[in-house]
Amino acid sequence: MKSSLPVAFTLLAISQIAASGQGTDPSAASSGQSHIQTSGGVSTPATNYGKLPLSFEGNQGQTDSQVRFLSRGQGYSLFLTDTSAVLALTKRDPASPKLDRLHGQLRNVPAKAKAAETDVVRMELAGVAHGLRVDGADPLPGKNNYFLSSDRTKWRTDVPTYAKVKYSGVYPGVDLVYYGNHQQLEFDFVVAPLADVKPVRLHFEGAEKLQIDADGNLTIRAKNGEVAFHKPVVYQLKGGQREAVDGRFKLLTTNDVGFDLSQYDHSRELVIDPTLAYSTYFGGSGFTELEAPITADAIGNVYAAGITYSTDFPAQSGALGGSLSRKSGVIFVTKVNQAGSAIDYTAFFPSDGGTYPSALAIDPASNVYVTGGASAGFPTTAGAYQECPNVESYFVLKLNATGNALDYSTCFTAQINGVAVDGAGNAYLTGLANGQFYPPSYVPTTPGAFQTAAKNNGANSAFVTKLNPEGTNLLYSTYLGGSPVKGADYRGDYGLAITVDGVGHAFVCGGTSGTHFPTTPGALQTTNRAVSTGASYSGQNAFVSKFNLTGTELIYSTYLGGSASFIAQSLLSGDVAHAIAVDQQGYAYVAGDAVSTDFPVTSTAFQKVNDGTVVGFVSKLNPAGTALAYSTYLGGSEFAPKSSLIGAHIDDLGIDAQGDAFVTGFTTATNFPVTPDAFQSVNHSSGGNVYLTGLNPTGSSLVYSTYLGGSASGYDGDSRYGVGIDGLGNVYLGAFAISNDFPITKGVLETEPGVAFLAKFALHGATTTTLSSSSNPAPAGRSVTLTAAVAPVDGTGTPTGLVSFIVDGVNVAHVPLDGSGTAAYETSSLVVGTHLVSASYLGDPKAYSSSGDGLTENITGQIAAPTFPKLGGTYITPLSVAIESSSPGAVIHYTTDGTPPTSSSAIYKSPFSIVSTTTVKAIAVESGDTQSAVATATYTIAPGSIATTTTLTSSSNPSTVGESVKFTATVTAASGPPTGSVSFKNGSVIVGTAPLVHGVASFSISGLTPDAHAIAAIYTGSATDAASGMGITQEVNQ
Repeated sequence: MKSSLPVAFTLLAISQIAASGQGTDPSAASSGQSHIQTSGGVSTPATNYGKLPLSFEGNQGQTDSQVRFLSRGQGYSLFLTDTSAVLALTKRDPASPKLDRLHGQLRNVPAKAKAAETDVVRMELAGVAHGLRVDGADPLPGKNNYFLSSDRTKWRTDVPTYAKVKYSGVYPGVDLVYYGNHQQLEFDFVVAPLADVKPVRLHFEGAEKLQIDADGNLTIRAKNGEVAFHKPVVYQLKGGQREAVDGRFKLLTTNDVGFDLSQYDHSRELVIDPTLAYSTYFGGSGFTELEAPITADAIGNVYAAGITYSTDFPAQSGALGGSLSRKSGVIFVTKVNQAGSAIDYTAFFPSDGGTYPSALAIDPASNVYVTGGASAGFPTTAGAYQECPNVESYFVLKLNATGNALDYSTCFTAQINGVAVDGAGNAYLTGLANGQFYPPSYVPTTPGAFQTAAKNNGANSAFVTKLNPEGTNLLYSTYLGGSPVKGADYRGDYGLAITVDGVGHAFVCGGTSGTHFPTTPGALQTTNRAVSTGASYSGQNAFVSKFNLTGTELIYSTYLGGSASFIAQSLLSGDVAHAIAVDQQGYAYVAGDAVSTDFPVTSTAFQKVNDGTVVGFVSKLNPAGTALAYSTYLGGSEFAPKSSLIGAHIDDLGIDAQGDAFVTGFTTATNFPVTPDAFQSVNHSSGGNVYLTGLNPTGSSLVYSTYLGGSASGYDGDSRYGVGIDGLGNVYLGAFAISNDFPITKGVLETEPGVAFLAKFALHGATTTTLSSSSNPAPAGRSVTLTAAVAPVDGTGTPTGLVSFIVDGVNVAHVPLDGSGTAAYETSSLVVGTHLVSASYLGDPKAYSSSGDGLTENITGQIAAPTFPKLGGTYITPLSVAIESSSPGAVIHYTTDGTPPTSSSAIYKSPFSIVSTTTVKAIAVESGDTQSAVATATYTIAPGSIATTTTLTSSSNPSTVGESVKFTATVTAASGPPTGSVSFKNGSVIVGTAPLVHGVASFSISGLTPDAHAIAAIYTGSATDAASGMGITQEVNQ
């Protein structure tokens, strides 16, 4: 079993919590600072995964033109107009049923299901005229993208988000700033020195009653609940420290509120800071429900899709007709960065009635593929495979890597439950079709496909479809099913999940109530063991099928299940597979629900017995589909009074590089198996808690297992929607919480029910990351080295892997750790100002990720860089180089070896000569160590442009016949001794050649005849040195 682990959680804004080695209750998790307990007994503060800021987005046409900025928070949507803040406050019945996805039946939205109830409260700046200056401040890295119409002209992309919105001059000398603090809305009235605070007054509409309680909080009672503003914090700054000023709300009229302040120093700025709190509203008009399993990419970015409430601006104050139906919602697709510190983007799509996302996948290029139900007018792209009809249908879309463009969006005529994507960008779909329902659903098949017509007349038929990367054509599409059992219900065959291996084989799983589902010879199980003819609910078995690359044949196909057909207490029948994954060796991992007590399990299975309730199963099939590598039940058997008997329901499955299989779902059991290091060892709700469980590669033991949830007892309790695993083995969980006491970290975000959350489980050894700067403050243009030191908490070993350096919310580099556990990122591009810098270690197979405290890097002003009057280029030597600075008093430092200059480099005083190719770099430095950017010029000396001189001497002149005479040539140049060779000539005949050694070459001649001989030495030159020569007369006597 792995050692105890730290756990990071997300609740709308992603927050973090950590696991104790003894198990932790939600109440304990929220009392003070969270800690992790390692196997060595070391207690360490939890890291900060998921502290997402509250964001404000500018209105670029995605909502009413009155709105300047909008925001979504926990329990509200906020619309900021010229003079008011409009709060749409959401209340949802926690017991209302979610859209049921068990067993993949056709989606059904109950006509009488309770929907969100929304009150609208307008907070007006009393006495303020329109036309105020309203600006976004502190830009955030995330962008919002709106594809809410089939009309492309109405799409809005790259809508910027901000941490603050500032209203300038709302009253004379008074500014108003909206911002978030741990996802809670705050706003400051900033009162300038000598300005009067008395005119500051808030007028509320849509409230039934305003009341100031004994603690000084302002309570606003509306039709469906209450909302409160905490007693304002009022302060002035002195010497950088806050000085508190006593202040409180003052009820001026039935609907008007002002501020009552004690004496303060009117010569200094004053800040009045109320905070929006929550009472009976919850759920949020933010990311309310996850509707598709989440996924994570290799480096830990998390992708999620679900339903949130729309950007529709409420036109009237007061309650909006008592409720707001799902027709006012939008589909969202969001990407959270790997540090959990920011949203990279969110894209919105229309949701109307039955519109919802059902599945999500990513390709290696980070493009996102989403499927779901579509209504008339769902946006499609030009050239897409199929337009959306004027009735409900289903969509497949591909969102580009930055979330601001649809690579394609197309509609489909069958219900899509699962999507997978291969390395080439082909999308694989599975689900069900039934021509007997309205609107009828059917599968467009391709010629030569495995099954070109449905065989389940009147019942569901499964299908598998492969869509090309452009979304314009079906590469193959086939039904998958058999004829139904006489008297059986309509469920027939349906695909629930699909995956694809590295070469393009599609693996699909789901459920079947038929006896003629296609199987292959030698398959693990060739008959449906649960079928009972004539029953109103016939039994089901799971199925697992693997297709060839063209969709024309089954490589293998098998039933998987036992003989049970129905459990009345759970309203579930048979055994059904909900999730599938495949490893690099071709083993298929399948997980789902089992009601059978004789479901096939293996001899070494972790759990061999089902005591007669609904439990999960996890099975690993060999690559041929003929045998089980392992198969095990997973679930509990003991339940609280009046709870539904669900030992475990499994929603999703993921596998890591080691072959550990992680599953998530929900359970009402009180004895669900958990490990000693579980974050939460007790089920707190009869309605169910989420769980996360990891099985080892042989399915014989748990690597980790925990409950996760609070005490809500409504339908599904705290429920689940997917698991993702990154390349380092970190496990991410997506779920939906309705509990008031769902466990989160104290001080990050207070617990409220009815919100989607993400959780990160880091299953490796604890580490710490410490960030430092080589120069802070630093002048602009100076090279600053940011160093991250990563160390294991228990002091053993040295972490490996990558460190992500984040500057102002943007990942600027991934740097590998060196042998000492440090990584350094050097930059000279930071502009003047302050920069928030952080470093996140991304983990390795033995050490989990961590993020250290960030730092603020201060970059001071920069003077102008030096200039070179003679620009870099090709010249003839010798060359005189001058350097100039336009900044009076600046000192120029330079280098001639290509290295960056510093204030310790040579000081330029006058022009200097160069005789060979040289790169000159220079900076200007003023007092206070403020330096410029580096100026660079490269001077190339033309080949052969350096002049040389050759001299020739004779060892004996005159000489006698037969005497050996040594001729010596000396070649010189201003740049130093040339290289190359010298040719020696007697008249016009070359009599010898000798290399230059330190500029000297010699050659001896002994056969000269009596005469006067013209002897010459010719230096032939080099790449940089010019040729030269010299001749003498050599007299030879008899």
